[in-house]
Amino acid sequence: MKQAFSILLIVILLLSSPVFASKAMEEKLEGHWSKDQIDRDFLLYYFPYLAKDDFKRLNPREAFYEDEFLLSFSSLLKDKGYSRTEIGMKVKLTRIDMAKFLSEKLLEIGAIKVSQRVTPFLDLEDLPLEKKEALQDLYHAGLIKGQSKFKFNPHAYASQGEVIVLLQRVSNFLDGLKTEDTEEVTNIPFTLSGIVQSYSGVEGISSKVEEDRVYVTLTKAFPTTGYSMGVEKILKEGDVYKVYLDITPPREDSIQLTVVTFKTITIEIDSKELGPPPYDFVWGFYLKTGNS
Repeated sequence: MKQAFSILLIVILLLSSPVFASKAMEEKLEGHWSKDQIDRDFLLYYFPYLAKDDFKRLNPREAFYEDEFLLSFSSLLKDKGYSRTEIGMKVKLTRIDMAKFLSEKLLEIGAIKVSQRVTPFLDLEDLPLEKKEALQDLYHAGLIKGQSKFKFNPHAYASQGEVIVLLQRVSNFLDGLKTEDTEEVTNIPFTLSGIVQSYSGVEGISSKVEEDRVYVTLTKAFPTTGYSMGVEKILKEGDVYKVYLDITPPREDSIQLTVVTFKTITIEIDSKELGPPPYDFVWGFYLKTGNS
């Protein structure tokens, strides 16, 4: 009986490994145009609800929901050091509403600019002006495409494949932004006080001041065990302190449990390096290294 239990446990661990997860994902994407464009780690990290239970809900042709789109978009923005967006409703998301959500937020954070140039799409006649303009801004920033050269199909539901590929494109776009901000950037020295792993928690950054020291606690969620996390640097940019993480995913051939895991790091900073409080710590772009 003990031997049979051990064999069962090994089978469960193997089925939970990234190798099997990757195979399950590929099977779900088979025959779809997005198969060679979707990054497995990006999907696991920003769409964990699709990756759960061996990608049970993953279907690249299926309509995406507004609340889940905004959840993933918010998580992406937070990782890039920007404020989160609003919470959506449990309704299917149209392609034009997806464009409007993206355009409004990217304009707000200064990532894209208003464009006066029209798009080539011929099926936008019945759209309100604000939605046409939102699409123009995204299209001329190189972030969104039509279903053909002259067809956008605005009222069709955005599919899982379209959403994942689009948010990957937004992620790469934000990473490649070259800021024109001339504010001084200062590298803040720090020391590591501790790191804890748990299976529950809340992502975020908090800080507290004790005498002449400032303690900053950083919590990040990961889709499986095996990820390692460190702090690469802290930069003072204007009135905020951006914390840049160094994240290493597990090896693709390693055995990991597919359970959401929280890593919490506490760092210590001499208050003389920061000046007087209050201190506003936000996420910088996280660095992904190692085995990805």
